[in-house]
Amino acid sequence: MPIAEITAALAGVKHAFDIANLINNSEVSLDAAEVKLKLAELIDSLANAKIETAKFKDILLERDSEIQRLKKQIEKDDNMVYETPYYFLVQESGEKDGPYCQRCYDSNKKSIRLQSPNKNGYWKCNECSSDYKDSTYNEPVFTRINRSQGRSGWTL
Repeated sequence: MPIAEITAALAGVKHAFDIANLINNSEVSLDAAEVKLKLAELIDSLANAKIETAKFKDILLERDSEIQRLKKQIEKDDNMVYETPYYFLVQESGEKDGPYCQRCYDSNKKSIRLQSPNKNGYWKCNECSSDYKDSTYNEPVFTRINRSQGRSGWTL
């Protein structure tokens, strides 16, 4: 795409240059109407070249933005560390930020922070619904309530 815009811009500039040379180097006297016509063509060619150049500038800005986004992604990838069962983002200071969902990061490179509402070692991803249990997780123990106490069922 940028090659076409560059070619169009250069063609417009070349055409304008050719018209300017024709007016400047004309051995035959051009009458006023012909000069005005050639000047109008010159202005039109320069305007078209300016438009094409502006399009090219926009494309370059988009590409620069994309390059910056990709550089940040690469930097983040370099700082993302897997510690079973999830990822952490290691800051420049060495502090770990996270944890982040292993499934979301491995499949889509999305950094989705895991949630642990009870702070008990059980983590949940609100994006993909994956759940993780770390080394601090203790399985809840259920006990049967005796019917002789007037209740029946299970409790924690």
